[in-house]
Amino acid sequence: MEDADVLVVGAGPVGLLLGIELQRAGVAVRVIDQMPSRNFFCKALGITPRTLEIFDDVGIVDRAIEAGVWLTGVETWVDGAMVPARSMHLPTQGLPYGSLSLAQYETERLLEAAFAEHGGRVSYGFTLDSFVETDDGVDAFLTGPQGEARTVRCRWLVGCDGAHSKVRSALGLSYEGAQFPQTFALADLDVDWAHPRGPMYRFEWSDAARAKTTIAAVPIRGSARRYRLSMIVPEEHAASLASVAAPDFDTMCGLLMPALPEGTRLSGMRWSSVYRVSHRIASSYGRGRVFIAGDAAHIHPPVGGQGMNTGLQDAHNLAWKLTYVAKGLAHSALLDSYSAERHPVGVDVVQATSAALNAVLARQAANPAMRETQLLVTYRGSPIVADLCADADPESPAPGDRVPDVCGLSQRFVGRPRRLHEFIGRGQHVLLGYVDSADTQVQAFADGCRALAGLLPGAASAVLVAAPGCEVSTDEPMSVLTDVNGKFAATFRASGSAAWIVRPDGHIGWRSDHCSADAVNGWGRILRG
Repeated sequence: MEDADVLVVGAGPVGLLLGIELQRAGVAVRVIDQMPSRNFFCKALGITPRTLEIFDDVGIVDRAIEAGVWLTGVETWVDGAMVPARSMHLPTQGLPYGSLSLAQYETERLLEAAFAEHGGRVSYGFTLDSFVETDDGVDAFLTGPQGEARTVRCRWLVGCDGAHSKVRSALGLSYEGAQFPQTFALADLDVDWAHPRGPMYRFEWSDAARAKTTIAAVPIRGSARRYRLSMIVPEEHAASLASVAAPDFDTMCGLLMPALPEGTRLSGMRWSSVYRVSHRIASSYGRGRVFIAGDAAHIHPPVGGQGMNTGLQDAHNLAWKLTYVAKGLAHSALLDSYSAERHPVGVDVVQATSAALNAVLARQAANPAMRETQLLVTYRGSPIVADLCADADPESPAPGDRVPDVCGLSQRFVGRPRRLHEFIGRGQHVLLGYVDSADTQVQAFADGCRALAGLLPGAASAVLVAAPGCEVSTDEPMSVLTDVNGKFAATFRASGSAAWIVRPDGHIGWRSDHCSADAVNGWGRILRG
């Protein structure tokens, strides 16, 4: 195995996404996993709108949609009757994407294929035994598929190796939290019943003659009857399952049937599992040249489908920072912002999902809210964001926020409406500007474009959005869009001239009410350290 800039330990969704982003940026990355090959269990299912935006950035969103099932809502049934107050339909418009049910093995298949398309390959059967950090790198000691000893020299090591992370343990990072006392069971099988396909269902019963538990059913692509059922195991059955990793079909039927609607029939079980739920957060997301991401950094109840999605966004945040430092575009201090930005997000998710699970246990479960789309995650207050707009509208997108998408923009010689997000990401910082008159405003923005290109050669682009009637020359180093319907100005609360720098992860890094080379270079000093 060759040496690398980055060694990623763990080829789950988080490690694969990190590998994709580094590989396509030209950073030498190796991804290893101790499994001899990939498995096909549908553990995590929910894909949030924010994660679908990331999938769009890496070019797999259409493949993910094709492999998944859109969730149309949540229905809660108590004693055989639907409870409207605890049910909802998910909107089909107004968000960049809906909520997608996508089996984890499909997510991994798509991500690994994208990794391969960029020239990457997962090294299966390799176990990390230990590592030693030196002044200029990390020596990682591995055992290969045939028991052979291997050493990989890398500049950085990232542990995406799950809740029992060897990387986290070796760093000596605490993993604070606790385990819920309840036992949970999962099964991937076919369900015959009268309920229409589309929503996620919850079933509860108060009748003492039936199981006092909650079952959740989420549709999975593969057949019109395929669902993943999850349940809280009744106390009287928990002890007998303590030593059973994968209950057989008859055992699962015995657990599930009493809590399912009358007339339900189960068949074709593909996979089952019994597990306990914990809520834990690492004290930090890294130390020195070694980082952790995903379940290695945080685990929490599966309520709201936040776990895998949060880990994917860890990788999305870390990838561009590793890339910039590896290429000499930023000072190594930039890497400190990974834990500074993502650790508070992990704490918030752990607290929120733990509270949500307690609500489920108390049968007071709230429905998925806007926060569970993960579109509201912000890094306001981060050490690497800056705001030069002292009097900005408090409702406007601020540095640290995800940059909102805007549809209905027009571009000369393009016969279809354009979206702002078509010009964001792809591993680049984007200077985004708005003008409502030409001449000096446009020239100042062009000066800013050249400054950003000088700061980040090969990793910068620019988009100028012009108000209707504002003619802008197209021979400047920028893409020019027209805000035909005023949606950009309304979304960003923009008037006169304004500028933003959007990071490769789609979050705003800088904002100013004017653009100039000096202003952009001032922001650049944050990256340079």
